[in-house]
Amino acid sequence: MKLLTYIWRNVTRNKLRSLLTILSIGFSLALMTVLYGYMVMQDAWALEASRHHRIVVMNIQGFSGRVPIAYVDRVRKIDGIVAAIPYSWFGGNYKDEQMPFAQFGTDAAQAFDVMSEFSIVPEQLAAWREDRQGCVVDRRLAAKRNWKIGERIPLKGTFYPVELDLVLRGTYDTPQNTDSLWFHLDYMDEKLKQLSSEAQGNAGTIFAKTTDGDVMARVAADIDSRFSSSDNPTRTQSEAAFAKMFSDMLGNIQAYIRNIGLAVVFSLSLVAANAMAMSMRERITEVAVLKAIGFSRGRVMTMVLGEACAIAAFGGLLGIGMGCVFLELIHRVSSQFFPLSITEMAGFWLVYMALVAMGIGFVSGIVPATRAASLSVVDGLRRVV
Repeated sequence: MKLLTYIWRNVTRNKLRSLLTILSIGFSLALMTVLYGYMVMQDAWALEASRHHRIVVMNIQGFSGRVPIAYVDRVRKIDGIVAAIPYSWFGGNYKDEQMPFAQFGTDAAQAFDVMSEFSIVPEQLAAWREDRQGCVVDRRLAAKRNWKIGERIPLKGTFYPVELDLVLRGTYDTPQNTDSLWFHLDYMDEKLKQLSSEAQGNAGTIFAKTTDGDVMARVAADIDSRFSSSDNPTRTQSEAAFAKMFSDMLGNIQAYIRNIGLAVVFSLSLVAANAMAMSMRERITEVAVLKAIGFSRGRVMTMVLGEACAIAAFGGLLGIGMGCVFLELIHRVSSQFFPLSITEMAGFWLVYMALVAMGIGFVSGIVPATRAASLSVVDGLRRVV
Protein backbone atom coordinates (compact mmCIF):
# COMPACT_ATOMS: atom_id res chain seq x y z
CA MET A 1 0.00 0.00 0.00
CA LYS A 2 2.86 2.39 0.82
CA LEU A 3 4.37 1.63 -2.59
CA LEU A 4 1.10 2.54 -4.32
CA THR A 5 0.96 5.78 -2.35
CA TYR A 6 4.51 6.61 -3.42
CA ILE A 7 3.69 5.82 -7.06
CA TRP A 8 0.66 8.12 -6.90
CA ARG A 9 2.73 10.94 -5.43
CA ASN A 10 5.25 10.57 -8.25
CA VAL A 11 2.47 10.66 -10.84
CA THR A 12 1.10 13.89 -9.39
CA ARG A 13 4.47 15.48 -8.61
CA ASN A 14 4.74 17.29 -11.95
CA LYS A 15 1.06 17.65 -12.70
CA LEU A 16 1.44 19.49 -16.00
CA ARG A 17 3.83 16.95 -17.50
CA SER A 18 1.72 14.02 -16.34
CA LEU A 19 -1.44 15.67 -17.66
CA LEU A 20 0.08 16.34 -21.07
CA THR A 21 1.36 12.76 -21.29
CA ILE A 22 -2.06 11.39 -20.30
CA LEU A 23 -3.77 13.61 -22.88
CA SER A 24 -1.37 12.59 -25.66
CA ILE A 25 -1.98 8.92 -24.91
CA GLY A 26 -5.72 9.53 -24.49
CA PHE A 27 -6.37 11.32 -27.76
CA SER A 28 -4.24 8.88 -29.75
CA LEU A 29 -5.98 5.85 -28.22
CA ALA A 30 -9.33 7.52 -28.90
CA LEU A 31 -8.40 7.52 -32.59
CA MET A 32 -7.39 3.86 -32.38
CA THR A 33 -10.65 2.99 -30.59
CA VAL A 34 -12.71 4.62 -33.34
CA LEU A 35 -10.74 2.89 -36.11
CA TYR A 36 -10.91 -0.53 -34.47
CA GLY A 37 -14.56 0.05 -33.62
CA TYR A 38 -15.24 0.55 -37.32
CA MET A 39 -13.55 -2.77 -38.07
CA VAL A 40 -15.59 -4.53 -35.37
CA MET A 41 -18.80 -2.99 -36.73
CA GLN A 42 -18.03 -4.25 -40.24
CA ASP A 43 -17.35 -7.77 -38.99
CA ALA A 44 -20.47 -7.79 -36.79
CA TRP A 45 -22.61 -6.47 -39.66
CA ALA A 46 -21.32 -9.20 -41.98
CA LEU A 47 -21.87 -11.88 -39.32
CA GLU A 48 -25.44 -10.72 -38.70
CA ALA A 49 -26.14 -10.65 -42.45
CA SER A 50 -24.91 -14.23 -42.89
CA ARG A 51 -27.55 -15.55 -40.48
CA HIS A 52 -30.51 -14.69 -42.68
CA HIS A 53 -29.50 -16.51 -45.90
CA ARG A 54 -30.03 -13.51 -48.17
CA ILE A 55 -28.41 -12.82 -51.50
CA VAL A 56 -28.08 -9.52 -53.34
CA VAL A 57 -28.40 -9.19 -57.11
CA MET A 58 -26.78 -6.17 -58.72
CA ASN A 59 -25.51 -5.20 -62.13
CA ILE A 60 -22.12 -6.65 -63.02
CA GLN A 61 -20.86 -3.06 -63.42
CA GLY A 62 -21.88 -2.21 -59.86
CA PHE A 63 -24.22 0.54 -58.76
CA SER A 64 -23.75 2.43 -62.01
CA GLY A 65 -25.50 -0.35 -63.97
CA ARG A 66 -29.19 -1.19 -64.22
CA VAL A 67 -31.13 -4.10 -62.79
CA PRO A 68 -34.51 -4.11 -64.59
CA ILE A 69 -37.58 -4.43 -62.37
CA ALA A 70 -38.66 -7.36 -64.58
CA TYR A 71 -35.77 -9.36 -63.11
CA VAL A 72 -37.52 -9.50 -59.73
CA ASP A 73 -40.28 -11.87 -60.88
CA ARG A 74 -37.75 -14.05 -62.69
CA VAL A 75 -35.62 -14.31 -59.56
CA ARG A 76 -38.68 -15.28 -57.49
CA LYS A 77 -39.28 -18.31 -59.74
CA ILE A 78 -35.82 -19.79 -59.19
CA ASP A 79 -35.70 -22.93 -57.09
CA GLY A 80 -34.41 -22.18 -53.61
CA ILE A 81 -35.77 -18.61 -53.44
CA VAL A 82 -38.32 -17.91 -50.70
CA ALA A 83 -39.02 -14.27 -51.61
CA ALA A 84 -37.39 -11.44 -53.56
CA ILE A 85 -37.83 -7.67 -53.62
CA PRO A 86 -36.39 -4.68 -55.49
CA TYR A 87 -34.34 -2.49 -53.16
CA SER A 88 -33.64 0.86 -54.74
CA TRP A 89 -31.82 3.68 -52.92
CA PHE A 90 -33.64 6.99 -53.36
CA GLY A 91 -31.41 9.39 -51.41
CA GLY A 92 -33.86 12.29 -51.37
CA ASN A 93 -33.87 15.43 -49.27
CA TYR A 94 -36.43 15.83 -46.51
CA LYS A 95 -37.54 19.47 -46.41
CA ASP A 96 -34.27 21.40 -46.09
CA GLU A 97 -32.22 18.41 -44.92
CA GLN A 98 -29.94 16.68 -47.41
CA MET A 99 -30.39 12.89 -47.32
CA PRO A 100 -30.98 12.84 -43.53
CA PHE A 101 -31.95 9.13 -43.42
CA ALA A 102 -31.95 6.09 -45.70
CA GLN A 103 -34.84 5.74 -48.16
CA PHE A 104 -35.55 2.66 -50.27
CA GLY A 105 -38.14 1.83 -52.90
CA THR A 106 -39.29 -1.76 -52.56
CA ASP A 107 -42.24 -4.17 -52.86
CA ALA A 108 -44.57 -4.17 -49.87
CA ALA A 109 -45.93 -7.60 -50.79
CA GLN A 110 -42.72 -9.45 -49.86
CA ALA A 111 -40.55 -6.90 -48.05
CA PHE A 112 -41.04 -8.47 -44.62
CA ASP A 113 -40.66 -11.97 -46.03
CA VAL A 114 -37.17 -11.09 -47.24
CA MET A 115 -36.26 -9.00 -44.18
CA SER A 116 -37.72 -11.64 -41.89
CA GLU A 117 -36.03 -10.32 -38.74
CA PHE A 118 -38.03 -7.08 -39.10
CA SER A 119 -41.55 -6.99 -37.64
CA ILE A 120 -44.60 -4.78 -38.14
CA VAL A 121 -48.16 -4.74 -36.88
CA PRO A 122 -50.31 -6.63 -39.46
CA GLU A 123 -52.85 -3.80 -39.68
CA GLN A 124 -50.12 -1.27 -40.47
CA LEU A 125 -48.61 -3.57 -43.08
CA ALA A 126 -52.01 -3.95 -44.74
CA ALA A 127 -52.51 -0.17 -44.72
CA TRP A 128 -49.11 0.31 -46.39
CA ARG A 129 -49.84 -2.25 -49.06
CA GLU A 130 -53.15 -0.59 -49.91
CA ASP A 131 -51.81 2.99 -50.12
CA ARG A 132 -49.73 3.75 -53.23
CA GLN A 133 -48.18 6.77 -51.50
CA GLY A 134 -47.76 4.96 -48.22
CA CYS A 135 -44.46 4.33 -46.48
CA VAL A 136 -43.18 2.62 -43.34
CA VAL A 137 -40.20 3.62 -41.23
CA ASP A 138 -37.96 2.21 -38.53
CA ARG A 139 -39.66 2.81 -35.17
CA ARG A 140 -36.55 4.56 -33.80
CA LEU A 141 -36.54 6.97 -36.74
CA ALA A 142 -40.22 7.77 -36.20
CA ALA A 143 -39.58 8.42 -32.51
CA LYS A 144 -36.58 10.64 -33.26
CA ARG A 145 -38.58 12.66 -35.77
CA ASN A 146 -41.76 12.58 -33.69
CA TRP A 147 -43.70 11.24 -36.69
CA LYS A 148 -47.19 9.89 -36.20
CA ILE A 149 -49.24 7.53 -38.35
CA GLY A 150 -50.81 9.53 -41.18
CA GLU A 151 -48.05 12.16 -41.25
CA ARG A 152 -46.98 13.41 -44.68
CA ILE A 153 -43.29 12.95 -45.51
CA PRO A 154 -42.21 14.88 -48.64
CA LEU A 155 -38.96 13.78 -50.30
CA LYS A 156 -37.20 15.67 -53.07
CA GLY A 157 -35.12 13.49 -55.34
CA THR A 158 -31.41 14.07 -55.85
CA PHE A 159 -30.45 10.99 -57.88
CA TYR A 160 -33.93 10.73 -59.39
CA PRO A 161 -35.71 13.79 -60.93
CA VAL A 162 -38.94 13.29 -58.97
CA GLU A 163 -40.55 14.39 -55.75
CA LEU A 164 -42.38 11.89 -53.55
CA ASP A 165 -45.28 12.90 -51.34
CA LEU A 166 -45.40 10.02 -48.90
CA VAL A 167 -47.82 9.20 -46.08
CA LEU A 168 -46.64 7.31 -43.01
CA ARG A 169 -48.70 4.13 -42.67
CA GLY A 170 -46.67 2.15 -40.16
CA THR A 171 -43.50 1.60 -38.18
CA TYR A 172 -41.42 -1.56 -37.99
CA ASP A 173 -39.06 -2.96 -35.38
CA THR A 174 -35.51 -4.06 -36.22
CA PRO A 175 -32.67 -5.74 -34.27
CA GLN A 176 -30.41 -2.73 -34.97
CA ASN A 177 -31.34 0.85 -35.76
CA THR A 178 -31.54 1.09 -39.57
CA ASP A 179 -32.72 4.73 -39.63
CA SER A 180 -34.55 3.88 -42.85
CA LEU A 181 -37.80 4.46 -44.69
CA TRP A 182 -39.47 2.14 -47.22
CA PHE A 183 -41.89 3.23 -49.91
CA HIS A 184 -43.50 1.61 -52.97
CA LEU A 185 -41.00 1.46 -55.83
CA ASP A 186 -43.93 1.38 -58.28
CA TYR A 187 -45.00 4.82 -57.06
CA MET A 188 -41.62 6.33 -57.92
CA ASP A 189 -41.38 4.42 -61.19
CA GLU A 190 -44.74 5.78 -62.36
CA LYS A 191 -43.49 9.32 -61.85
CA LEU A 192 -40.31 8.51 -63.80
CA LYS A 193 -42.38 7.11 -66.66
CA GLN A 194 -44.44 10.29 -66.80
CA LEU A 195 -41.17 12.20 -67.29
CA SER A 196 -39.88 9.63 -69.81
CA SER A 197 -36.80 9.41 -67.61
CA GLU A 198 -34.02 6.95 -68.47
CA ALA A 199 -34.06 5.91 -64.81
CA GLN A 200 -37.49 4.24 -65.14
CA GLY A 201 -37.77 0.50 -64.77
CA ASN A 202 -34.65 0.15 -62.61
CA ALA A 203 -34.78 -1.92 -59.43
CA GLY A 204 -31.31 -0.81 -58.33
CA THR A 205 -30.60 -4.05 -56.49
CA ILE A 206 -32.62 -7.16 -55.71
CA PHE A 207 -32.61 -8.70 -52.25
CA ALA A 208 -33.72 -12.32 -52.09
CA LYS A 209 -34.10 -14.78 -49.23
CA THR A 210 -33.10 -18.39 -49.85
CA THR A 211 -34.36 -21.52 -48.12
CA ASP A 212 -31.06 -22.07 -46.30
CA GLY A 213 -27.37 -21.29 -46.48
CA ASP A 214 -26.48 -24.45 -48.41
CA VAL A 215 -28.30 -23.33 -51.57
CA MET A 216 -27.00 -19.75 -51.67
CA ALA A 217 -23.99 -20.42 -53.89
CA ARG A 218 -26.02 -22.53 -56.31
CA VAL A 219 -28.86 -19.99 -56.51
CA ALA A 220 -26.42 -17.10 -57.05
CA ALA A 221 -24.72 -18.95 -59.92
CA ASP A 222 -28.13 -19.82 -61.43
CA ILE A 223 -29.24 -16.18 -61.36
CA ASP A 224 -26.06 -14.89 -62.98
CA SER A 225 -26.17 -17.57 -65.69
CA ARG A 226 -29.76 -16.67 -66.59
CA PHE A 227 -28.90 -13.02 -67.15
CA SER A 228 -25.37 -13.45 -68.50
CA SER A 229 -26.38 -12.91 -72.15
CA SER A 230 -28.86 -10.10 -71.45
CA ASP A 231 -28.25 -6.37 -71.84
CA ASN A 232 -27.87 -6.16 -68.08
CA PRO A 233 -25.80 -9.09 -66.77
CA THR A 234 -25.75 -9.50 -63.01
CA ARG A 235 -23.39 -10.25 -60.17
CA THR A 236 -25.03 -12.06 -57.27
CA GLN A 237 -23.43 -12.43 -53.85
CA SER A 238 -24.36 -13.10 -50.27
CA GLU A 239 -25.55 -10.19 -48.16
CA ALA A 240 -22.44 -10.60 -46.00
CA ALA A 241 -20.21 -10.22 -49.09
CA PHE A 242 -22.34 -7.25 -50.19
CA ALA A 243 -21.77 -5.56 -46.81
CA LYS A 244 -18.04 -6.24 -47.02
CA MET A 245 -17.94 -4.71 -50.49
CA PHE A 246 -18.35 -1.22 -49.04
CA SER A 247 -15.15 -1.68 -47.05
CA ASP A 248 -13.36 -3.08 -50.08
CA MET A 249 -14.24 0.09 -52.00
CA LEU A 250 -11.83 1.89 -49.69
CA GLY A 251 -9.11 -0.67 -50.30
CA ASN A 252 -7.66 -2.96 -47.65
CA ILE A 253 -8.80 -0.68 -44.88
CA GLN A 254 -8.13 -3.23 -42.13
CA ALA A 255 -4.45 -3.35 -43.09
CA TYR A 256 -4.37 0.46 -43.09
CA ILE A 257 -5.95 0.56 -39.64
CA ARG A 258 -3.49 -1.98 -38.23
CA ASN A 259 -0.54 -0.08 -39.68
CA ILE A 260 -1.86 3.19 -38.31
CA GLY A 261 -2.33 1.49 -34.94
CA LEU A 262 1.28 0.28 -34.90
CA ALA A 263 2.53 3.76 -35.79
CA VAL A 264 0.40 5.30 -33.04
CA VAL A 265 1.65 2.81 -30.44
CA PHE A 266 5.28 3.41 -31.44
CA SER A 267 4.85 7.19 -31.29
CA LEU A 268 3.09 7.05 -27.93
CA SER A 269 5.81 4.83 -26.51
CA LEU A 270 8.42 7.43 -27.48
CA VAL A 271 6.39 10.27 -25.98
CA ALA A 272 5.79 8.43 -22.72
CA ALA A 273 9.41 7.21 -22.56
CA ASN A 274 10.66 10.76 -22.98
CA ALA A 275 8.42 11.93 -20.14
CA MET A 276 9.61 9.12 -17.88
CA ALA A 277 13.28 9.76 -18.75
CA MET A 278 12.87 13.43 -17.80
CA SER A 279 11.13 12.46 -14.60
CA MET A 280 13.86 10.02 -13.55
CA ARG A 281 16.65 12.46 -14.47
CA GLU A 282 15.15 14.92 -12.01
CA ARG A 283 14.98 12.27 -9.27
CA ILE A 284 18.38 10.58 -9.49
CA THR A 285 19.45 11.82 -6.06
CA GLU A 286 16.09 10.81 -4.60
CA VAL A 287 16.42 7.28 -5.99
CA ALA A 288 19.93 7.04 -4.53
CA VAL A 289 18.60 8.07 -1.13
CA LEU A 290 15.82 5.45 -1.34
CA LYS A 291 18.34 2.75 -2.14
CA ALA A 292 20.58 3.98 0.66
CA ILE A 293 17.80 3.57 3.23
CA GLY A 294 17.03 0.02 2.12
CA PHE A 295 14.91 0.05 -1.08
CA SER A 296 15.85 -3.02 -3.13
CA ARG A 297 16.54 -3.03 -6.86
CA GLY A 298 13.24 -4.80 -7.49
CA ARG A 299 11.30 -2.31 -5.37
CA VAL A 300 12.83 0.65 -7.19
CA MET A 301 12.10 -0.95 -10.58
CA THR A 302 8.49 -1.67 -9.56
CA MET A 303 8.08 1.92 -8.39
CA VAL A 304 9.25 3.43 -11.70
CA LEU A 305 7.37 0.91 -13.86
CA GLY A 306 4.27 1.46 -11.75
CA GLU A 307 4.44 5.20 -12.37
CA ALA A 308 4.75 4.72 -16.14
CA CYS A 309 1.93 2.16 -16.23
CA ALA A 310 -0.32 4.37 -14.08
CA ILE A 311 0.09 7.33 -16.44
CA ALA A 312 -0.54 5.07 -19.45
CA ALA A 313 -3.57 3.52 -17.75
CA PHE A 314 -5.14 6.92 -17.10
CA GLY A 315 -4.49 7.91 -20.71
CA GLY A 316 -5.89 4.60 -21.93
CA LEU A 317 -9.10 4.94 -19.93
CA LEU A 318 -9.52 8.49 -21.17
CA GLY A 319 -8.89 7.50 -24.80
CA ILE A 320 -11.10 4.42 -24.78
CA GLY A 321 -13.87 6.40 -23.12
CA MET A 322 -13.65 9.22 -25.68
CA GLY A 323 -13.52 6.73 -28.54
CA CYS A 324 -16.60 4.87 -27.30
CA VAL A 325 -18.53 8.14 -26.90
CA PHE A 326 -17.59 9.18 -30.44
CA LEU A 327 -18.67 5.78 -31.85
CA GLU A 328 -22.01 6.09 -30.09
CA LEU A 329 -22.47 9.60 -31.49
CA ILE A 330 -21.76 8.33 -35.01
CA HIS A 331 -24.38 5.62 -34.48
CA ARG A 332 -26.98 8.09 -33.25
CA VAL A 333 -26.32 10.66 -35.96
CA SER A 334 -25.87 8.29 -38.91
CA SER A 335 -27.16 4.85 -37.96
CA GLN A 336 -27.80 3.86 -41.61
CA PHE A 337 -24.04 3.85 -42.13
CA PHE A 338 -23.07 2.80 -38.59
CA PRO A 339 -25.92 0.52 -37.46
CA LEU A 340 -24.48 -0.80 -34.18
CA SER A 341 -24.33 1.04 -30.87
CA ILE A 342 -21.26 0.74 -28.66
CA THR A 343 -23.14 -1.59 -26.29
CA GLU A 344 -23.80 -3.98 -29.18
CA MET A 345 -20.14 -3.91 -30.22
CA ALA A 346 -18.61 -4.23 -26.76
CA GLY A 347 -16.21 -7.15 -26.56
CA PHE A 348 -12.62 -8.28 -26.20
CA TRP A 349 -11.40 -5.58 -28.59
CA LEU A 350 -11.94 -3.00 -25.82
CA VAL A 351 -9.81 -5.13 -23.50
CA TYR A 352 -7.23 -5.20 -26.29
CA MET A 353 -7.22 -1.38 -26.33
CA ALA A 354 -6.62 -1.39 -22.56
CA LEU A 355 -3.77 -3.88 -23.00
CA VAL A 356 -2.24 -1.59 -25.63
CA ALA A 357 -2.28 1.26 -23.09
CA MET A 358 -0.59 -0.90 -20.47
CA GLY A 359 1.93 -2.07 -23.05
CA ILE A 360 2.79 1.56 -23.79
CA GLY A 361 3.35 2.11 -20.07
CA PHE A 362 5.60 -0.92 -19.76
CA VAL A 363 7.68 -0.12 -22.85
CA SER A 364 8.09 3.53 -21.88
CA GLY A 365 9.06 2.70 -18.31
CA ILE A 366 11.30 -0.33 -18.69
CA VAL A 367 14.49 1.57 -19.63
CA PRO A 368 14.18 4.29 -16.93
CA ALA A 369 13.21 1.58 -14.41
CA THR A 370 16.24 -0.55 -15.28
CA ARG A 371 18.56 2.43 -15.06
CA ALA A 372 17.10 3.49 -11.72
CA ALA A 373 17.41 -0.05 -10.33
CA SER A 374 21.06 -0.30 -11.38
CA LEU A 375 21.98 3.20 -10.18
CA SER A 376 24.90 3.29 -7.75
CA VAL A 377 24.12 5.00 -4.45
CA VAL A 378 27.47 6.83 -4.52
CA ASP A 379 26.98 8.02 -8.12
CA GLY A 380 23.45 9.12 -7.39
CA LEU A 381 24.40 11.15 -4.34
CA ARG A 382 27.25 12.83 -6.22
CA ARG A 383 24.89 13.87 -9.05
CA VAL A 384 23.72 17.47 -8.96
CA VAL A 385 20.50 18.00 -10.92
